[in-house]
Amino acid sequence: MIENQKIEAVKNVESEATILGALMIENKLIDRVADRLSPDDFSEALFGRVYSAIIREFSLGRTANPVTLKPYLSDDPALMELGGVGYLAGLTGSGGAIVMLETCVQQVIDMAKRRKLIDGLTTAAMMAADMSATNEEVVGAADAALSSISDHSDGVVQVSASQAFNEMLAAYDEERHGVTSGGQIHSLDEVLGPIRPHHLDILAGRPGMGKTSAALSYALGAAAAGHGVLFVSLEMNRIELMQRATSDVIFDGQSGIPYEAIRDGRFTSDNARRRVYEAARVFRNLPLHLVDASSLTIGRLNMIVRRYKRRMEAAGQNLELVMVDYLQLLRPDFRTDNMNLAVSEVSRGLKAIAKQYDLGVMALAQLNRSVESRPDKRPMLSDLRDSGQIEQDADAVVFLYRDEYYLRQGKPPETDGKFIDWQMAMDKCAGQIDFIVAKRRNGPSGSATGRFFGAYQAVRGAVQ
Repeated sequence: MIENQKIEAVKNVESEATILGALMIENKLIDRVADRLSPDDFSEALFGRVYSAIIREFSLGRTANPVTLKPYLSDDPALMELGGVGYLAGLTGSGGAIVMLETCVQQVIDMAKRRKLIDGLTTAAMMAADMSATNEEVVGAADAALSSISDHSDGVVQVSASQAFNEMLAAYDEERHGVTSGGQIHSLDEVLGPIRPHHLDILAGRPGMGKTSAALSYALGAAAAGHGVLFVSLEMNRIELMQRATSDVIFDGQSGIPYEAIRDGRFTSDNARRRVYEAARVFRNLPLHLVDASSLTIGRLNMIVRRYKRRMEAAGQNLELVMVDYLQLLRPDFRTDNMNLAVSEVSRGLKAIAKQYDLGVMALAQLNRSVESRPDKRPMLSDLRDSGQIEQDADAVVFLYRDEYYLRQGKPPETDGKFIDWQMAMDKCAGQIDFIVAKRRNGPSGSATGRFFGAYQAVRGAVQ
Protein backbone atom coordinates (compact mmCIF):
# COMPACT_ATOMS: atom_id res chain seq x y z
CA MET A 1 0.00 0.00 0.00
CA ILE A 2 1.09 3.58 -0.60
CA GLU A 3 2.51 5.21 2.51
CA ASN A 4 0.24 7.82 4.08
CA GLN A 5 2.89 10.53 3.98
CA LYS A 6 3.31 10.07 0.24
CA ILE A 7 -0.45 10.38 -0.29
CA GLU A 8 -0.45 13.56 1.82
CA ALA A 9 2.23 14.94 -0.49
CA VAL A 10 -0.14 14.80 -3.47
CA LYS A 11 -1.64 18.16 -2.59
CA ASN A 12 -0.54 21.76 -2.16
CA VAL A 13 -2.91 23.86 -0.08
CA GLU A 14 -0.70 26.91 -0.64
CA SER A 15 -1.30 26.67 -4.39
CA GLU A 16 -5.02 26.28 -3.78
CA ALA A 17 -5.08 29.36 -1.54
CA THR A 18 -3.10 31.31 -4.13
CA ILE A 19 -5.73 30.53 -6.78
CA LEU A 20 -8.53 31.82 -4.59
CA GLY A 21 -6.61 35.00 -3.80
CA ALA A 22 -5.82 35.68 -7.45
CA LEU A 23 -9.42 35.21 -8.56
CA MET A 24 -10.75 37.50 -5.84
CA ILE A 25 -8.15 40.16 -6.75
CA GLU A 26 -8.84 40.01 -10.49
CA ASN A 27 -12.27 38.62 -11.44
CA LYS A 28 -11.42 38.80 -15.16
CA LEU A 29 -9.25 35.73 -14.66
CA ILE A 30 -12.19 33.58 -13.54
CA ASP A 31 -13.34 32.73 -17.09
CA ARG A 32 -9.86 31.50 -17.93
CA VAL A 33 -9.83 29.13 -14.96
CA ALA A 34 -13.47 28.01 -14.62
CA ASP A 35 -13.43 25.88 -17.79
CA ARG A 36 -10.58 23.76 -16.46
CA LEU A 37 -10.70 23.75 -12.68
CA SER A 38 -13.62 22.26 -10.69
CA PRO A 39 -14.41 22.53 -6.96
CA ASP A 40 -13.65 18.81 -6.59
CA ASP A 41 -10.05 19.45 -7.67
CA PHE A 42 -9.26 21.18 -4.37
CA SER A 43 -7.82 18.86 -1.72
CA GLU A 44 -9.07 21.22 0.99
CA ALA A 45 -12.88 20.99 1.02
CA LEU A 46 -13.23 24.54 2.34
CA PHE A 47 -11.27 25.91 -0.61
CA GLY A 48 -13.56 23.99 -2.96
CA ARG A 49 -16.57 25.65 -1.35
CA VAL A 50 -14.98 29.09 -1.60
CA TYR A 51 -14.14 28.46 -5.26
CA SER A 52 -17.76 27.42 -5.94
CA ALA A 53 -18.98 30.65 -4.32
CA ILE A 54 -16.58 32.71 -6.45
CA ILE A 55 -17.81 31.05 -9.66
CA ARG A 56 -21.45 31.46 -8.63
CA GLU A 57 -21.11 35.16 -7.76
CA PHE A 58 -19.21 35.93 -10.95
CA SER A 59 -21.72 34.00 -13.11
CA LEU A 60 -24.45 36.26 -11.74
CA GLY A 61 -22.61 39.31 -13.05
CA ARG A 62 -21.45 40.44 -9.61
CA THR A 63 -18.01 41.13 -8.19
CA ALA A 64 -16.53 38.20 -6.27
CA ASN A 65 -14.50 39.33 -3.29
CA PRO A 66 -14.33 38.52 0.45
CA VAL A 67 -17.20 40.90 1.21
CA THR A 68 -19.62 39.62 -1.45
CA LEU A 69 -18.81 35.99 -0.62
CA LYS A 70 -19.66 36.43 3.05
CA PRO A 71 -23.39 35.42 2.73
CA TYR A 72 -22.36 32.08 1.20
CA LEU A 73 -19.74 31.21 3.79
CA SER A 74 -20.53 33.08 7.01
CA ASP A 75 -21.73 29.89 8.76
CA ASP A 76 -19.00 27.62 7.41
CA PRO A 77 -17.30 26.14 10.53
CA ALA A 78 -14.04 25.41 8.68
CA LEU A 79 -13.74 29.04 7.57
CA MET A 80 -14.62 30.29 11.04
CA GLU A 81 -11.73 28.29 12.47
CA LEU A 82 -9.35 30.14 10.14
CA GLY A 83 -10.69 33.56 11.07
CA GLY A 84 -13.79 33.94 8.89
CA VAL A 85 -13.95 36.50 6.09
CA GLY A 86 -10.78 38.08 7.43
CA TYR A 87 -8.87 34.99 6.27
CA LEU A 88 -10.22 35.45 2.73
CA ALA A 89 -9.19 39.09 2.81
CA GLY A 90 -5.70 37.96 3.73
CA LEU A 91 -5.51 35.84 0.58
CA THR A 92 -5.92 38.99 -1.52
CA GLY A 93 -3.00 40.78 0.12
CA SER A 94 -0.39 39.98 -2.52
CA GLY A 95 -0.55 40.78 -6.22
CA GLY A 96 2.02 38.04 -6.77
CA ALA A 97 -0.83 35.55 -6.66
CA ILE A 98 -1.90 36.74 -10.12
CA VAL A 99 1.56 36.01 -11.54
CA MET A 100 1.51 32.50 -10.08
CA LEU A 101 -2.09 31.69 -11.07
CA GLU A 102 -1.50 29.62 -14.19
CA THR A 103 1.21 27.50 -12.58
CA CYS A 104 -0.90 26.90 -9.47
CA VAL A 105 -4.01 25.97 -11.46
CA GLN A 106 -2.14 23.37 -13.50
CA GLN A 107 -0.52 21.94 -10.37
CA VAL A 108 -3.85 21.63 -8.54
CA ILE A 109 -5.47 19.93 -11.57
CA ASP A 110 -2.58 17.46 -11.91
CA MET A 111 -2.59 16.63 -8.21
CA ALA A 112 -6.36 16.15 -8.20
CA LYS A 113 -6.01 13.58 -10.98
CA ARG A 114 -3.29 11.80 -9.05
CA ARG A 115 -5.47 11.64 -5.93
CA LYS A 116 -8.37 10.24 -7.96
CA LEU A 117 -5.99 7.66 -9.41
CA ILE A 118 -4.75 6.69 -5.94
CA ASP A 119 -8.31 6.39 -4.61
CA GLY A 120 -9.43 4.34 -7.60
CA LEU A 121 -6.49 1.95 -7.57
CA THR A 122 -6.77 1.54 -3.79
CA THR A 123 -10.42 0.58 -4.23
CA ALA A 124 -9.46 -1.86 -7.00
CA ALA A 125 -6.75 -3.40 -4.79
CA MET A 126 -9.21 -3.88 -1.93
CA MET A 127 -11.69 -5.48 -4.33
CA ALA A 128 -8.95 -7.79 -5.61
CA ALA A 129 -8.33 -8.97 -2.05
CA ASP A 130 -12.05 -9.60 -1.55
CA MET A 131 -12.77 -13.02 -3.06
CA SER A 132 -16.49 -12.23 -3.22
CA ALA A 133 -15.75 -9.66 -5.95
CA THR A 134 -15.58 -11.02 -9.49
CA ASN A 135 -12.57 -10.50 -11.74
CA GLU A 136 -14.80 -8.44 -13.99
CA GLU A 137 -15.62 -6.08 -11.12
CA VAL A 138 -11.96 -5.72 -10.17
CA VAL A 139 -10.93 -5.00 -13.75
CA GLY A 140 -13.78 -2.52 -14.08
CA ALA A 141 -12.66 -0.66 -10.94
CA ALA A 142 -9.04 -0.56 -12.10
CA ASP A 143 -10.06 0.57 -15.57
CA ALA A 144 -12.16 3.40 -14.13
CA ALA A 145 -9.21 4.53 -12.01
CA LEU A 146 -6.80 4.55 -14.95
CA SER A 147 -9.32 6.32 -17.17
CA SER A 148 -9.87 9.08 -14.61
CA ILE A 149 -6.35 10.44 -14.98
CA SER A 150 -6.80 10.98 -18.72
CA ASP A 151 -10.36 12.31 -18.52
CA HIS A 152 -10.19 15.89 -19.74
CA SER A 153 -13.91 16.34 -20.34
CA ASP A 154 -15.43 19.35 -18.59
CA GLY A 155 -18.88 19.08 -20.13
CA VAL A 156 -18.29 22.11 -22.38
CA VAL A 157 -18.18 21.54 -26.15
CA GLN A 158 -17.44 24.47 -28.46
CA VAL A 159 -17.95 23.91 -32.20
CA SER A 160 -18.98 25.87 -35.27
CA ALA A 161 -22.51 25.69 -36.67
CA SER A 162 -21.13 23.70 -39.62
CA GLN A 163 -19.56 21.12 -37.32
CA ALA A 164 -22.76 20.78 -35.32
CA PHE A 165 -24.72 20.30 -38.56
CA ASN A 166 -22.38 17.52 -39.68
CA GLU A 167 -22.75 15.82 -36.29
CA MET A 168 -26.51 16.03 -36.67
CA LEU A 169 -26.33 14.29 -40.07
CA ALA A 170 -24.00 11.63 -38.70
CA ALA A 171 -26.44 10.95 -35.85
CA TYR A 172 -29.07 9.88 -38.40
CA ASP A 173 -26.99 6.77 -39.11
CA GLU A 174 -26.66 5.86 -35.45
CA GLU A 175 -29.14 3.48 -33.85
CA ARG A 176 -30.07 5.61 -30.88
CA HIS A 177 -33.74 5.46 -30.17
CA GLY A 178 -33.67 6.34 -26.48
CA VAL A 179 -34.98 4.37 -23.52
CA THR A 180 -38.54 3.15 -22.99
CA SER A 181 -40.10 0.77 -20.49
CA GLY A 182 -39.81 -1.94 -23.13
CA GLY A 183 -43.59 -2.20 -23.33
CA GLN A 184 -43.91 -2.80 -19.60
CA ILE A 185 -45.90 0.45 -19.34
CA HIS A 186 -46.74 0.78 -23.03
CA SER A 187 -49.32 3.53 -22.59
CA LEU A 188 -46.70 5.71 -20.88
CA ASP A 189 -44.19 4.92 -23.63
CA GLU A 190 -46.71 6.07 -26.23
CA VAL A 191 -47.58 9.41 -24.64
CA LEU A 192 -44.08 10.24 -23.34
CA GLY A 193 -41.93 8.79 -26.07
CA PRO A 194 -38.41 7.50 -25.39
CA ILE A 195 -36.15 9.13 -22.82
CA ARG A 196 -33.34 10.30 -25.06
CA PRO A 197 -29.68 11.01 -24.22
CA HIS A 198 -29.18 14.45 -22.61
CA HIS A 199 -32.83 14.54 -21.50
CA LEU A 200 -34.09 15.12 -17.96
CA ASP A 201 -37.61 13.77 -17.43
CA ILE A 202 -39.54 14.37 -14.22
CA LEU A 203 -42.03 11.87 -12.78
CA ALA A 204 -44.00 13.73 -10.12
CA GLY A 205 -46.93 13.18 -7.83
CA ARG A 206 -48.24 13.45 -4.30
CA PRO A 207 -47.50 10.65 -1.79
CA GLY A 208 -49.58 7.55 -2.47
CA MET A 209 -49.73 8.06 -6.24
CA GLY A 210 -47.30 5.21 -6.98
CA LYS A 211 -44.17 7.11 -8.01
CA THR A 212 -41.63 4.55 -6.83
CA SER A 213 -43.71 1.65 -8.17
CA ALA A 214 -43.99 3.31 -11.58
CA ALA A 215 -40.29 4.17 -11.67
CA LEU A 216 -39.25 0.66 -10.64
CA SER A 217 -41.57 -0.98 -13.17
CA TYR A 218 -40.17 1.33 -15.84
CA ALA A 219 -36.57 0.53 -14.82
CA LEU A 220 -37.19 -3.22 -14.83
CA GLY A 221 -38.83 -3.05 -18.25
CA ALA A 222 -36.03 -0.90 -19.67
CA ALA A 223 -33.35 -3.22 -18.29
CA ALA A 224 -35.16 -6.28 -19.64
CA ALA A 225 -35.09 -4.59 -23.07
CA GLY A 226 -31.30 -4.32 -22.82
CA HIS A 227 -30.93 -0.73 -21.61
CA GLY A 228 -28.39 -0.19 -18.85
CA VAL A 229 -30.14 1.38 -15.84
CA LEU A 230 -28.81 2.88 -12.60
CA PHE A 231 -31.52 3.28 -9.94
CA VAL A 232 -30.51 5.73 -7.20
CA SER A 233 -32.73 5.49 -4.12
CA LEU A 234 -32.51 8.07 -1.36
CA GLU A 235 -35.86 7.22 0.20
CA MET A 236 -35.92 3.43 0.32
CA ASN A 237 -33.08 1.07 1.18
CA ARG A 238 -31.90 -1.58 -1.25
CA ILE A 239 -33.66 -4.45 0.57
CA GLU A 240 -37.05 -2.71 0.45
CA LEU A 241 -36.44 -1.82 -3.16
CA MET A 242 -35.59 -5.41 -4.07
CA GLN A 243 -38.66 -6.72 -2.25
CA ARG A 244 -40.80 -4.47 -4.44
CA ALA A 245 -38.82 -5.36 -7.55
CA THR A 246 -39.16 -9.07 -6.85
CA SER A 247 -42.93 -8.83 -6.50
CA ASP A 248 -43.03 -6.83 -9.75
CA VAL A 249 -40.85 -9.30 -11.66
CA ILE A 250 -42.93 -12.31 -10.56
CA PHE A 251 -46.23 -10.59 -11.33
CA ASP A 252 -47.46 -11.59 -14.80
CA GLY A 253 -50.33 -9.13 -15.10
CA GLN A 254 -52.82 -11.54 -13.57
CA SER A 255 -51.26 -13.18 -10.55
CA GLY A 256 -48.07 -13.20 -8.54
CA ILE A 257 -46.77 -13.06 -4.99
CA PRO A 258 -47.91 -9.99 -3.02
CA TYR A 259 -45.28 -7.52 -1.94
CA GLU A 260 -46.24 -7.84 1.72
CA ALA A 261 -45.68 -11.62 1.62
CA ILE A 262 -42.19 -11.10 0.18
CA ARG A 263 -41.46 -8.30 2.64
CA ASP A 264 -42.48 -10.36 5.67
CA GLY A 265 -41.29 -13.74 4.36
CA ARG A 266 -44.80 -15.18 4.71
CA PHE A 267 -45.28 -17.62 1.83
CA THR A 268 -48.53 -19.55 1.49
CA SER A 269 -46.84 -22.49 -0.22
CA ASP A 270 -43.48 -23.98 -1.14
CA ASN A 271 -44.24 -23.03 -4.74
CA ALA A 272 -44.47 -19.36 -3.79
CA ARG A 273 -41.13 -19.54 -2.02
CA ARG A 274 -39.60 -21.30 -5.04
CA ARG A 275 -40.83 -18.59 -7.40
CA VAL A 276 -39.15 -15.94 -5.27
CA TYR A 277 -35.84 -17.80 -5.37
CA GLU A 278 -36.17 -18.35 -9.12
CA ALA A 279 -36.42 -14.57 -9.61
CA ALA A 280 -32.67 -14.50 -8.94
CA ARG A 281 -32.11 -15.69 -12.52
CA VAL A 282 -33.98 -12.68 -13.87
CA PHE A 283 -31.99 -10.16 -11.84
CA ARG A 284 -28.71 -11.87 -12.66
CA ASN A 285 -29.20 -11.13 -16.35
CA LEU A 286 -30.47 -7.55 -16.03
CA PRO A 287 -28.15 -4.57 -16.68
CA LEU A 288 -29.70 -2.94 -13.61
CA HIS A 289 -27.70 -1.49 -10.73
CA LEU A 290 -28.88 0.04 -7.46
CA VAL A 291 -27.43 2.83 -5.35
CA ASP A 292 -28.74 2.91 -1.77
CA ALA A 293 -27.89 6.32 -0.29
CA SER A 294 -29.32 7.96 2.79
CA SER A 295 -27.73 11.27 1.82
CA LEU A 296 -26.19 12.39 -1.45
CA THR A 297 -24.98 15.63 -3.02
CA ILE A 298 -25.35 16.32 -6.72
CA GLY A 299 -21.56 16.31 -7.04
CA ARG A 300 -21.30 12.91 -5.39
CA LEU A 301 -24.03 11.58 -7.67
CA ASN A 302 -22.04 12.82 -10.65
CA MET A 303 -19.06 10.79 -9.50
CA ILE A 304 -21.20 7.69 -8.94
CA VAL A 305 -22.68 7.94 -12.44
CA ARG A 306 -19.20 8.34 -13.91
CA ARG A 307 -18.02 5.24 -12.07
CA TYR A 308 -20.95 3.09 -13.19
CA LYS A 309 -20.68 4.35 -16.75
CA ARG A 310 -17.14 3.00 -16.89
CA ARG A 311 -17.86 -0.19 -14.96
CA MET A 312 -20.73 -1.09 -17.24
CA GLU A 313 -18.69 -0.33 -20.35
CA ALA A 314 -16.01 -2.69 -19.02
CA ALA A 315 -18.72 -5.34 -18.67
CA GLY A 316 -19.95 -4.80 -22.24
CA GLN A 317 -23.02 -2.82 -21.14
CA ASN A 318 -24.08 0.76 -21.82
CA LEU A 319 -25.53 2.95 -19.08
CA GLU A 320 -28.44 4.71 -20.78
CA LEU A 321 -30.77 5.72 -17.95
CA VAL A 322 -30.27 7.05 -14.43
CA MET A 323 -33.34 7.08 -12.18
CA VAL A 324 -33.37 9.16 -8.99
CA ASP A 325 -35.89 8.61 -6.18
CA TYR A 326 -36.33 11.41 -5.41
CA LEU A 327 -35.10 14.84 -6.49
CA GLN A 328 -35.84 16.84 -3.34
CA LEU A 329 -33.74 14.45 -1.23
CA LEU A 330 -30.60 15.25 -3.22
CA ARG A 331 -28.49 18.09 -1.82
CA PRO A 332 -26.49 20.78 -3.62
CA ASP A 333 -22.73 20.90 -3.21
CA PHE A 334 -22.92 23.91 -0.92
CA ARG A 335 -24.70 24.61 2.33
CA THR A 336 -27.93 26.60 2.16
CA ASP A 337 -31.15 26.93 4.12
CA ASN A 338 -32.96 28.18 1.03
CA MET A 339 -34.91 25.17 -0.24
CA ASN A 340 -35.74 26.83 -3.57
CA LEU A 341 -32.06 27.50 -4.22
CA ALA A 342 -31.10 23.97 -3.19
CA VAL A 343 -33.66 22.31 -5.47
CA SER A 344 -32.71 24.62 -8.34
CA GLU A 345 -29.05 23.61 -8.04
CA VAL A 346 -29.96 19.92 -7.92
CA SER A 347 -32.24 20.25 -10.94
CA ARG A 348 -29.51 21.94 -12.96
CA GLY A 349 -27.04 19.32 -11.76
CA LEU A 350 -29.23 16.45 -12.97
CA LYS A 351 -29.56 18.06 -16.39
CA ALA A 352 -25.78 18.48 -16.50
CA ILE A 353 -25.29 14.78 -15.68
CA ALA A 354 -27.58 13.80 -18.54
CA LYS A 355 -25.55 15.91 -20.98
CA GLN A 356 -22.12 15.08 -19.61
CA TYR A 357 -22.56 11.30 -19.75
CA ASP A 358 -24.75 11.13 -22.84
CA LEU A 359 -27.68 9.40 -21.14
CA GLY A 360 -31.23 10.04 -19.96
CA VAL A 361 -32.20 10.94 -16.41
CA MET A 362 -35.63 10.32 -14.88
CA ALA A 363 -36.05 11.97 -11.49
CA LEU A 364 -39.02 11.49 -9.20
CA ALA A 365 -40.34 14.65 -7.54
CA GLN A 366 -42.79 15.58 -4.82
CA LEU A 367 -45.62 18.06 -5.32
CA ASN A 368 -46.75 20.88 -3.06
CA ARG A 369 -49.38 20.18 -0.40
CA SER A 370 -51.58 22.84 -2.02
CA VAL A 371 -52.84 20.09 -4.34
CA GLU A 372 -54.77 18.61 -1.40
CA SER A 373 -56.75 21.81 -0.80
CA ARG A 374 -58.23 21.93 -4.32
CA PRO A 375 -61.47 20.22 -5.30
CA ASP A 376 -59.76 19.02 -8.49
CA LYS A 377 -56.58 17.32 -7.31
CA ARG A 378 -55.13 16.65 -10.72
CA PRO A 379 -51.65 18.20 -10.60
CA MET A 380 -50.39 21.16 -12.60
CA LEU A 381 -46.89 22.42 -13.38
CA SER A 382 -47.21 25.09 -10.69
CA ASP A 383 -47.50 22.29 -8.11
CA LEU A 384 -43.87 21.21 -8.51
CA ARG A 385 -42.47 21.54 -5.04
CA ASP A 386 -39.85 24.11 -3.97
CA SER A 387 -38.71 25.39 -7.36
CA GLY A 388 -39.85 26.50 -10.78
CA GLN A 389 -36.37 25.60 -11.97
CA ILE A 390 -37.45 21.96 -12.22
CA GLU A 391 -40.02 22.84 -14.87
CA GLN A 392 -37.45 24.93 -16.72
CA ASP A 393 -34.72 22.26 -16.77
CA ALA A 394 -36.99 19.29 -17.54
CA ASP A 395 -37.44 18.06 -21.09
CA ALA A 396 -40.65 16.35 -19.99
CA VAL A 397 -42.81 16.43 -16.88
CA VAL A 398 -45.16 13.53 -16.17
CA PHE A 399 -47.63 13.66 -13.32
CA LEU A 400 -49.05 10.53 -11.73
CA TYR A 401 -52.64 10.69 -10.50
CA ARG A 402 -54.92 8.05 -8.96
CA ASP A 403 -58.51 9.09 -8.38
CA GLU A 404 -58.99 5.86 -6.41
CA TYR A 405 -56.61 7.10 -3.71
CA TYR A 406 -58.67 10.21 -2.99
CA LEU A 407 -62.03 8.48 -3.31
CA ARG A 408 -60.96 5.88 -0.76
CA GLN A 409 -60.16 8.65 1.72
CA GLY A 410 -63.69 10.02 1.38
CA LYS A 411 -65.55 6.73 1.79
CA PRO A 412 -69.03 7.38 3.31
CA PRO A 413 -70.77 4.98 5.75
CA GLU A 414 -72.63 2.16 4.02
CA THR A 415 -75.86 3.54 5.49
CA ASP A 416 -75.24 6.88 3.79
CA GLY A 417 -77.30 7.55 0.65
CA LYS A 418 -74.10 8.57 -1.15
CA PHE A 419 -72.48 5.18 -0.60
CA ILE A 420 -73.86 3.62 -3.81
CA ASP A 421 -72.59 6.53 -5.92
CA TRP A 422 -69.24 6.30 -4.17
CA GLN A 423 -69.05 2.54 -4.85
CA MET A 424 -69.84 3.07 -8.53
CA ALA A 425 -67.13 5.72 -8.80
CA MET A 426 -64.66 3.40 -7.06
CA ASP A 427 -65.49 0.52 -9.39
CA LYS A 428 -64.93 2.80 -12.37
CA CYS A 429 -61.43 3.94 -11.35
CA ALA A 430 -60.21 0.89 -9.40
CA GLY A 431 -56.61 0.07 -10.23
CA GLN A 432 -56.32 3.01 -12.63
CA ILE A 433 -53.32 5.33 -12.77
CA ASP A 434 -53.22 8.39 -15.02
CA PHE A 435 -50.05 9.60 -16.73
CA ILE A 436 -50.40 13.32 -17.37
CA VAL A 437 -47.64 14.67 -19.63
CA ALA A 438 -47.82 18.36 -18.72
CA LYS A 439 -44.62 19.30 -20.56
CA ARG A 440 -42.78 17.70 -23.43
CA ARG A 441 -40.11 19.85 -25.01
CA ASN A 442 -39.83 17.86 -28.23
CA GLY A 443 -43.43 16.77 -28.69
CA PRO A 444 -47.04 17.36 -27.74
CA SER A 445 -48.34 17.04 -24.22
CA GLY A 446 -51.15 14.62 -23.46
CA SER A 447 -52.31 11.93 -21.09
CA ALA A 448 -52.70 8.18 -20.91
CA THR A 449 -54.03 5.58 -18.52
CA GLY A 450 -52.24 2.66 -16.95
CA ARG A 451 -52.94 0.00 -14.33
CA PHE A 452 -51.69 0.16 -10.75
CA PHE A 453 -51.48 -3.18 -8.94
CA GLY A 454 -50.91 -2.07 -5.37
CA ALA A 455 -50.65 -5.57 -3.93
CA TYR A 456 -47.68 -6.26 -6.21
CA GLN A 457 -46.26 -2.71 -6.29
CA ALA A 458 -46.40 -2.94 -10.06
CA VAL A 459 -47.50 -0.54 -12.79
CA ARG A 460 -48.46 -1.70 -16.26
CA GLY A 461 -49.89 -0.17 -19.40
CA ALA A 462 -53.63 0.01 -20.03
CA VAL A 463 -55.38 -3.10 -21.31
CA GLN A 464 -55.12 -3.13 -25.10
